[in-house]
Amino acid sequence: METEILSQNPYLKKIISERKSFYEQPITISQVSFNRKSQVENHVLMMGDAAGLITPLCGNGMSMAMHSGKMAVELIDHFLQKKISRERMEQLYQKRWKKLFAHRLAAGRLIQRLFGKPSTTDVFLKLMNKTPKLTQWLIRQTHGNPF
Repeated sequence: METEILSQNPYLKKIISERKSFYEQPITISQVSFNRKSQVENHVLMMGDAAGLITPLCGNGMSMAMHSGKMAVELIDHFLQKKISRERMEQLYQKRWKKLFAHRLAAGRLIQRLFGKPSTTDVFLKLMNKTPKLTQWLIRQTHGNPF
């Protein structure tokens, strides 16, 4: 891909040809695990990718990180004001996080599995090109509301 596609851009071609690689083989997104993660680890509220790795197909990861940060701040504030216990803060955070993100991350993980093998990628992309309504529906499943 780098030599056939990206190198068509003269600026990228220069960068690609002059860079020093850290790895023998390029690392691609298909090699990254998108398994479920815990939203609370050792009483620390996890946000963004730390709470649930966001597949590239789930929209704006920074927006998801900001949404989870906003949720955390509100709950931490209640905890610090002694309105709720630490345990309740953690429970509420997990519950709210899952309500806001679990569906779209699951959809993103499912779609992500179709990429990485040329045969399934090709079939999936052809299907998306021929069915714009299905494509729009899938996008709605993986993208949340604007922040």
